[in-house]
Amino acid sequence: FAPLYQLGNNMFAYLAERTESYAFYDVDVWVKSLSTFIIALITFGVLVFLAWRNGRTYCNTICPVGTFLGIIAKYSLFKPVIDVSKCNSCGLCARHCKAACIDSKKHEIDYSRCVVCLDCLDKCQHGAIKYMRRSAVKDKTNSPVVTQDQIDSARRNFLSVSTLFATTAVIKAQEKKVDGGLAVIEDKKIPDRAVVLTPPGSLSVRNFAKHCTACQLCVSVCPNQVLRPSGSLMTLMQPEMSYERGYCRPECTKCSEVCPAGAIRPISVSEKSSIQIGHAVWIKENCVVLTDGVDCGNCARHCPAGAIQMVASDPESYDSPKIPVVNIERCIGCGACENLCPARPFSAIYVEGHETHKTV
Repeated sequence: FAPLYQLGNNMFAYLAERTESYAFYDVDVWVKSLSTFIIALITFGVLVFLAWRNGRTYCNTICPVGTFLGIIAKYSLFKPVIDVSKCNSCGLCARHCKAACIDSKKHEIDYSRCVVCLDCLDKCQHGAIKYMRRSAVKDKTNSPVVTQDQIDSARRNFLSVSTLFATTAVIKAQEKKVDGGLAVIEDKKIPDRAVVLTPPGSLSVRNFAKHCTACQLCVSVCPNQVLRPSGSLMTLMQPEMSYERGYCRPECTKCSEVCPAGAIRPISVSEKSSIQIGHAVWIKENCVVLTDGVDCGNCARHCPAGAIQMVASDPESYDSPKIPVVNIERCIGCGACENLCPARPFSAIYVEGHETHKTV
């Protein structure tokens, strides 16, 4: 849901700029993976709907912890029970019940949803709720389904606001297309890689796919916009690397620090600098040196591994335009060359992934 708060930030930036304040500044709103965003949107909508209609339906029937508690609650030795003679139907217990399982008007508790948090005992000011033996509450085990009248108004408001924001986020924000108002900048396109790129520390494509649970932690912490959820059916929502918006900086190891599943193993900065996840491939037909007749060398200047050198395109003439040559043995596949290449829409140099990572 990053696009949501990015849109909010841009709204504040727009308003602040009108008052000559620069406390906020515009950021690019980027939906990293449309399929993942839609899945997140649907999941969020389902959770909100279930919470609105039946309280903790997700917690009690889908969440493993809540489901387990709901099952054993039916056979618990002690249960909370409402003493009708002391209850004045104030509804205080029902308002503070996290599971929304108390009907204060009918003095009933749905024990299949009750997680025995005992908050109701603390909130009741008349001592009308007691924690008693199971035999004392046998006649109170059946509770009606929560009706529409019992749904808290705050939930309806929350649903309305959430739906409004979610609908707005579906429309992708207009990204900046000009550089200083002088030239149109065409977006880069993802090259067709024969082998996908996986982060340093993942050991291999197979190891990464086998252990990754698509938790998105590495995607959320990547400061260079390299990791994004996959839209492929075979690896849906698992992170993949691409260099249209940034490259994998050798000094960054954040993804390996947060991975909880072992798909990306912890590595040090020195280790990362020697891990080869792929190698750069030069595409002659896309290089601006040959297509536009200009000097470039951007890929060689910014290669952190020093794996690219500029040589004369014509061996017989030293003054001929310089083109890049890649030393595959030194290249670590960081993507700096691909990201910083000025060629559009496809870079003149791109990184091809390795099935198994190597050490250089």
